[in-house]
Amino acid sequence: MYHYKACGLESVFLINGYTETDSPSGKGIAIHDLDGLHKVIAKGIAKKDFSITPKEFKFLRIELDLSQKGLGKLLGKTDQMIAKWEKGNSEIPVLADKAIRDLYMDSIGEDQVAGVLQRLADLDRHFHELVLKLEEKSEGWDVRLDEAC
Repeated sequence: MYHYKACGLESVFLINGYTETDSPSGKGIAIHDLDGLHKVIAKGIAKKDFSITPKEFKFLRIELDLSQKGLGKLLGKTDQMIAKWEKGNSEIPVLADKAIRDLYMDSIGEDQVAGVLQRLADLDRHFHELVLKLEEKSEGWDVRLDEAC
């Protein structure tokens, strides 16, 4: 078995799916399907029954291709707070734990929160494309909300 530490997690061991090579500079390892491996690791983290660890939190953030600042904006936290969670200097709140798991599952199309990101994007787009049309009638002003022409 190969102890796969490059992902930043201590508990990942590969039974197969890799090739060992010898070179003048030493032993090398080639993972056959690195993207697939990371997806399985992330899904395992997202679906586990107990709280995620700081390193698992960081792994999911990286798999989401988010910076600490970007994730902080999504969660309403500072990048410094995200860093504290990832270093284990501050406990990861239950809602942040749930949010990062749901974001990851949604990102791979296995919605735990059925299409939440798409719905938020659609709502945002719809809101920004609305045009406020005001019409004066005999009883006073009336407002109609329509999408942009």
